[in-house]
Amino acid sequence: MPKKAGAGKRSPVGFFAIFFLIAVAGLVYFQTDLFRPGVPERGLSGLVSVRGSVSLEQLSLSEQEILTINQAVAKYRDTFSKVDLVIDTVGHEAEITPKTVLVFAVELQTNGDLVVKSWSRKIPRGSMVSQLVGYMGKAAREYKEFKRFPDVKQNFKTLYI
Repeated sequence: MPKKAGAGKRSPVGFFAIFFLIAVAGLVYFQTDLFRPGVPERGLSGLVSVRGSVSLEQLSLSEQEILTINQAVAKYRDTFSKVDLVIDTVGHEAEITPKTVLVFAVELQTNGDLVVKSWSRKIPRGSMVSQLVGYMGKAAREYKEFKRFPDVKQNFKTLYI
């Protein structure tokens, strides 16, 4: 019985097409979150640290608050290399709620050898993130103005705002 011409040969184009599809499927599977259950947890930027009697866990920051803080840190990362939040409670608080009064201060390490600090202030937990973001903007503007005077800059290690 005669064979048809080309019946025993495999097409290299078909082989490469199948290989390409398998490679793309593997890339999609391993590099994206399409097949992973749940939403990946977003954390606070590594440039932010919390000190004081209130821990980061006690603050119970929402996803939106974390996003807002991370956006502010990213916006001012050319100005500030580290953000330290110093947070204490007024009296003893077992649980931190949006109405809990906190003693709040911010220390912003510049890319030079200067630290920009805020004075401690009492604020409700609910307004802490907006206070932080507003302060970072004000501190960045003040630091930019401060840098305009190099002779003064040499004599200071801390700038209070």
